[in-house]
Amino acid sequence: MALSRPDWFDDLDAWWRTALGVEASSHLEPLGVDTEGRLHLRGITVAWAAQATVLSAALTARLNAALPPPAQITGIVVRPAPE
Repeated sequence: MALSRPDWFDDLDAWWRTALGVEASSHLEPLGVDTEGRLHLRGITVAWAAQATVLSAALTARLNAALPPPAQITGIVVRPAPE
């Protein structure tokens, strides 16, 4: 699946670190947005990927609050980093 990186995507300080904080933002990597508006993330470990999956609704809300208008995501898809 091809992921895009909208104009707002690369300004991680403005939305990523603001929404997730230092710890979570250093353990989860944003990869891009799919055609359904879902943000794809990679957890640095299986445990971080699992935690982000469980918290996906809350993370989506926090990310949407930090994104510049009119940018919004519809959800997140999380995968662990390859071992």
